[in-house]
Amino acid sequence: MSDHFIPPETKFVAPDPEEVNPKYSRPKLNPNFDEDKDRRVCKGCSGWGKQLIWPDGHCAHCRRNLKLKFDPASSPFTSSQGYFDITPSGDGGVLKLPIHVPSDPQSDIRLINPVEGCMVDVQYVGKLLNGEIFDTTRDLYKGVCIGGTDDPKSFMLLRQKVVQGFDMAVATMVVGEISSFVVRADYGYNSALPESLPKVGVGDTLIYEIELVEFNPQTTPRFPTQEELAISKKERQEEAEEELRQNPPIPYPDRCKAALEEKEKGNKLFQEGDYEGAKKCYDSGFVNIFIHRDEWAHLVSKEDKKMFNDVKGVLHLNRCMCRVKMEKWDDAIWDADRSIEFKPRNQKAHYRRCLIYTGFLTRELDKEAKGSFWDVEKAKKFAKKAREDLDLAVELNGGEQDAGMKRAERDLQSKSKLLKKYEGNYKKGQKKLYAEKMMGTLNEKYEKLKVKEAVKKKNKEKDELDDMPELDDDGDEDGSAMPQPPPPPQQTA
Repeated sequence: MSDHFIPPETKFVAPDPEEVNPKYSRPKLNPNFDEDKDRRVCKGCSGWGKQLIWPDGHCAHCRRNLKLKFDPASSPFTSSQGYFDITPSGDGGVLKLPIHVPSDPQSDIRLINPVEGCMVDVQYVGKLLNGEIFDTTRDLYKGVCIGGTDDPKSFMLLRQKVVQGFDMAVATMVVGEISSFVVRADYGYNSALPESLPKVGVGDTLIYEIELVEFNPQTTPRFPTQEELAISKKERQEEAEEELRQNPPIPYPDRCKAALEEKEKGNKLFQEGDYEGAKKCYDSGFVNIFIHRDEWAHLVSKEDKKMFNDVKGVLHLNRCMCRVKMEKWDDAIWDADRSIEFKPRNQKAHYRRCLIYTGFLTRELDKEAKGSFWDVEKAKKFAKKAREDLDLAVELNGGEQDAGMKRAERDLQSKSKLLKKYEGNYKKGQKKLYAEKMMGTLNEKYEKLKVKEAVKKKNKEKDELDDMPELDDDGDEDGSAMPQPPPPPQQTA
């Protein structure tokens, strides 16, 4: 059982406020304080300000210096009824009187108090000083129906889900305990009155009889307050400023110079055939000139932006060639596009992008050789883009093709011819497939239908012949001979 709880028959002694857990901050006495109109001053130092003055007329500083505490003789609840103060500041804002404390706890959880972040279930009855009930969860109270549902109220403790005095009260209870609490107005509904409790007025003292039914010992971390967020932001800014003083940033020209040095290292590795090593050097060059977007938008001048973009264009162009050599076409096309973006009408960038689109075309044509599915229209699109980039590169080179462009021209022509051949085979295959799989099936069905109709027609004709009467050439039914037509007249010569 908690050390803060004393059986009802024992004389009550108020606990030391410093030992009460959890600790509570200064209550918000008047959130609607008007800095211009409200000029309440402290009795001790004459200071004034928002939420500065406590109910006894002193500020928090003077209360600490004067060691002002709640006088039990000043309240009838403590002087004659046995209540004691449970507020950490000792100002008598919340008074407690245990009614029933379980003497034979069934588990260890009944020996501890709930802490901040726990989900608690409580039954309670809320009354005013005149005994009128303003809120309850119970259906029966002292043998009288008071209109509750008997469903416990569940809330997260010390997360401002209930009034501060109610939070403080439940935090001092154990499972199965029933206690009465007197909550002063500044710990209850001081100014913001709930619409669901019309009987509560401004400045009313509240009396709660609470039973702690159960609680979940697992706690949920709370969200930081606006003040804590502001303090954390300020601390981060101070740390960043200190870090900036200790390690001043490298000037922009020096950063670009370091990036170009990495580029030269990458060029040497590229000439040696170490394309992967060269790519890593170009990546390091990008690291040297990385700038956060906020700094880029507000701190970097136009001249410095142009200097950075020129270096980025060169690094993208060289890294693009490394990826071309490694046949990483999807990564290479991104570098080629960025290089053209930083330096439009770049002859080398367009030539290398032609190589990339030719690589895409080759990858599609290889699927035909492997018997895999491939998209003819996509391959034609790659061939068209490769041709456009190659023609533009030749134009930017003064209309002449160098050795690399000639090789690219021959390769592209060869791949384009192969594409036309594969496209023709593809169309023939399409027609054959259509004829065999679709029209062949239809023709077969049509032939079967024709045979079925012919048989049906033949059967119908046979049925009609069977229904006709038989002819008798020998005579009538009575046996007489049928009359014969006269013979034709004889003609004489």
